[in-house]
Amino acid sequence: MPKMFSNNSLPQFVTLLLSPSHPNLLREMSHTSPSLHRSLTLALSQHPSNSPAQHAAVLKVYKDQNVLAGISNAAFRVEKSTEELTMRHRLQSNPMDSEANAYFGEQIRVQNVQKSYMDMMEQFPESQGRVLMLYVNAEVNGVKFPCFVDSGAQSTIMSSAFAEKCGVLHLLDKRFHGVAVGVGTGKILGRVHMAEMKIAGVCFPCTFTVMDSDGKGLGDKNMDMLFGLDMLKRHRCNIDLGANELVFNSGSGVVRAPFMHEYELPEEKGGTKGFDAEKANQEIEEYEAKRDRERAESGGSDVKEDGEKEDSKMEG
Repeated sequence: MPKMFSNNSLPQFVTLLLSPSHPNLLREMSHTSPSLHRSLTLALSQHPSNSPAQHAAVLKVYKDQNVLAGISNAAFRVEKSTEELTMRHRLQSNPMDSEANAYFGEQIRVQNVQKSYMDMMEQFPESQGRVLMLYVNAEVNGVKFPCFVDSGAQSTIMSSAFAEKCGVLHLLDKRFHGVAVGVGTGKILGRVHMAEMKIAGVCFPCTFTVMDSDGKGLGDKNMDMLFGLDMLKRHRCNIDLGANELVFNSGSGVVRAPFMHEYELPEEKGGTKGFDAEKANQEIEEYEAKRDRERAESGGSDVKEDGEKEDSKMEG
């Protein structure tokens, strides 16, 4: 918890929070202690005429919870320390003690993992970020859509629902029906042997394997179309991650299609287009309120394996 809870003058702290001289203090609390900020602002809205001393009671609840958390953490650390001391004595008495050796072997393994983690965070922390899949803007029969580029897929795939939307389902050759096997299985309805797909203003002839949209199993149901290895090789494409673009080496020259940015993609495809921040914040607040109720019912707070209190923020 923040150091402010170590101050016994809670009414003075509330006065400082509400002071017009420090208009951003209460807002900053929404980031550092969102649960506390929610409770305090609710108390202020419901009882605006209350004195700072009365509002300080809200803070006192969290202060008491912090004491409980401190006791719980201290007990956890004492237990771990006692366990380690016991294992050391066992190892000194019997160097071949398998359980004691396994205990300290696990400690060494955890230390090596932590060192590897710290090295990674120092040298390339971006590896902790979320990786956006590769999409390019494409168009089939006037229908524009984000096309997923997947060099790991053997074939270029289109869902039957999207094929109907693009007006190419009538070209389906059902002789090529079957079952696709990968991460699960999916029903292949057939193939569209030739249809034009426009990328970066240039039309490319493509062959589509049409998958059953209603079936269960293979593939992401949000994936309208997947540009696979067959068409990537046919059009001699290069995936240029340095320039962040898909390069076509067509007969008329080089065509460069930039990969779509996160803000251009809808949420179901991993982007932030149409993202509702208020709804997301509300979900986080509901989660934290539920967790606070569970902590209150259990009479304490959750403690992680390393003895630290569970963080009050959710990763989005």
